[in-house]
Amino acid sequence: MSEETIYKAQEKIKLNSKSSLLPWILIGVGVVMLLASMLDVHLIDFLWPGFIILPGLLLMYPACKSTAEEQSGWSFLAIPGAIFLATGALSFVMNLFNHFEAWAYTWPLIPAAIAAGVLYITRFDGNERLERRAHKFIRLMAMLTVGLAFFFEIIVYENFNPLMALGLIIFGLYLLLQERKGVKAT
Repeated sequence: MSEETIYKAQEKIKLNSKSSLLPWILIGVGVVMLLASMLDVHLIDFLWPGFIILPGLLLMYPACKSTAEEQSGWSFLAIPGAIFLATGALSFVMNLFNHFEAWAYTWPLIPAAIAAGVLYITRFDGNERLERRAHKFIRLMAMLTVGLAFFFEIIVYENFNPLMALGLIIFGLYLLLQERKGVKAT
């Protein structure tokens, strides 16, 4: 078998996989629409945060397409894109649980998203000091969010949710794993 035959076979496989994506998307959207109408669910009630997330994804695109050799001049848009993505994701979760009071303590995740956007833009620079500081800032904002969540949910709202206990356990396990990873690295 010649190299040209192998190349043509590979191109045919790529073409077939791309062309079969649209039918699967249409089937998935159709199933969601059918279930929504059968269950009398209004999709906009769940999908409106997509109007915030989609522009965020579009703003992230230039930075996503950048490579170490060729960085886009529009990569700076990853910072507002990260803000949009974080705001949309938080809105989606709050909407899912109908708990928009959580904005009182989740706001530190927005500055954390800014730091994540900066990290994404500078991922090819190799600036270890910037990376360490940004990761440290993101962890600080996550811990501030957890602390504020405790304060607001338990003291202000007098609301104790088992999910909060589960979140604490998961966050504690994460911190333990990070601590062990740091010990093994030294």
